[in-house]
Amino acid sequence: MLERYPAGKNDPEYRVACYIVAHPEIFQKATKQMWENPFDDWMDEEDFSSGYRLLIQLGLHLYNGGRDPYPLLDGLATWDVRNYEVFKQACEIRRGRT
Repeated sequence: MLERYPAGKNDPEYRVACYIVAHPEIFQKATKQMWENPFDDWMDEEDFSSGYRLLIQLGLHLYNGGRDPYPLLDGLATWDVRNYEVFKQACEIRRGRT
């Protein structure tokens, strides 16, 4: 994803977007074609479980500087341990910690 969106090497908004889209369950569907931005029309064209849809919404929220509302409690109630770890890592990436 960082090769596709090199801005992610220096920009935490792009980096967190790349991290979320690189999730194996999301990546397969998101990269069927080239998009201008990490979050684009593929989000509406593909079917995802509620847990993955919430990760995608999280990525979009963090990528757009929080302008998109995010149902955090829905995510916390839905994610398994693995996806909760993705959530925590995404927060650290967006904070510029990794």
